Parts: sequence; structure tokens; C-alpha cells
Amino acid sequence: MTVTSISQSSSTSTPAAPANQLAGTQDEFLKLFMSQLQNQDPLDPQSNSDMVAQLAQFTQVEQGATTNTDLSSLVAAQTSNSNASLSSLVGRDCNAKAGDFTINGTGTPPPLSITSTSATKNAQVTITDSNGKTIRQIAVPNGTSSMIQWDGRDSSGNVVPPGSYHIAVTSANNAAVTAQWQGKIDSVELSASGSSLRMGDILVAPSSISTIGATDSTSSTTSTTTATTSAITAVKALQGASK
Repeated sequence: MTVTSISQSSSTSTPAAPANQLAGTQDEFLKLFMSQLQNQDPLDPQSNSDMVAQLAQFTQVEQGATTNTDLSSLVAAQTSNSNASLSSLVGRDCNAKAGDFTINGTGTPPPLSITSTSATKNAQVTITDSNGKTIRQIAVPNGTSSMIQWDGRDSSGNVVPPGSYHIAVTSANNAAVTAQWQGKIDSVELSASGSSLRMGDILVAPSSISTIGATDSTSSTTSTTTATTSAITAVKALQGASK
């Protein structure tokens, strides 16, 4: 009797998995495995070593899927704890390093504190939009420290629309300049992209916070110390996650 071999190329195809996920689920692997057994050439079946290797691969897929689920749960728990700790910053006067920020309103941004280790010369604040286009430049007085108040408008006097922006300070004599927003944290903003701190009408990243002020005088010393420690821990945790 003549036996006609069956080509292995007739196995069931599966859609490609996204690059950020495991290449196939447990069910997909089992479907492929059973297809291979049903369609293998009876005159040249899979060797025992190949079968064992494929079963080992199935175990790895199963363990990988479980690990991903556990990691997602851990990340969700850590994010929830960090957000709860960040709430202790609300109502405190803080300094935030100037850099990337988001405008989320039409009011005036908080003042900008400019300091340098040596006197600046012809320094200026430059604000750019998300495309890198310069929308405003503000002259900084010569010296080692000054306060700059941006009114939230572009060089034509128009109020800039909500969106992502970047602020930087440069000096003609290459003095090392530090720029920080100074204001009270009004709220913690939660979104799909992460947590942000509202300071007036701008949103800054928790990792940009450099100084945390004390609460009002009616708060007890014990509660102030506890809240400050909790807030600093949350900021450090987010700084480590962003690296």
C-alpha cells in the first residue's frame, strides 16, 4: 500500500503577537503543537528530543505569561502607593526643576527662580513648544540670582494654548545656571501616562521636585515630619523608575 506523505507546511497559522508581548499564548502554542502532531509525516515523525524541546518551550511560555501577570499586579500596587504618598505634597510650597512641563490652563505660571555659581551675563529664559519652536525669550538680569515671572504668553502677546513645553536658561558667559519653579502644589493629577503635580496652571513631573516646604503652623511637628518623609520617599521612587 502506498502512503502519501502530508506536508508540514499545512499547519494552522496564527497572527503575529505585538512586540511587547509574549510570542503566542498557551492556547496558541497547544494548537500549533496538536496541528504538528496531526500533520506530521508518518514515515518521518518528530524525534523524541524535538518533542521534549517543544514541551519545554511550552513550559517557558506558561511561566512567562504568569510572570507578566504578577509583574503587572506589582506595578499597579506600587503606582497606587506612590500616588497616595504624593497626595501629602498638596498644599505645600515646593521648588521644581525647570525643564519639560505642561500648561493646563490659561492663568499665569508660577515664578521662576534663577541662580548661578557665578554672575551671569546676558542670560535669557527660552520657552519652546513640543516641536522645539521658540515661542518666547525673556532677558535675565546679570548677577547670581533673580526671579523671573513669565506671563504665559508668546512673543506676540498671545496666551499660549495648553500643551507640552520646555523651558531652559542660558548665559553668554557659560555660567552654570539653575532654574526652578516656585509655587504651591495644588493637586496630584492622574492620567494614563502617569502622575503629575499641578503648580498653578502648569503640570510638572514628581521627579522634578527638589525642595518640599513645611505645612502651615497649625499642623503638629509629628505629622509634618511624617508627611514630609512620605512625600520624599514617593518622589525618590518615581525618580528611580524614570531612570
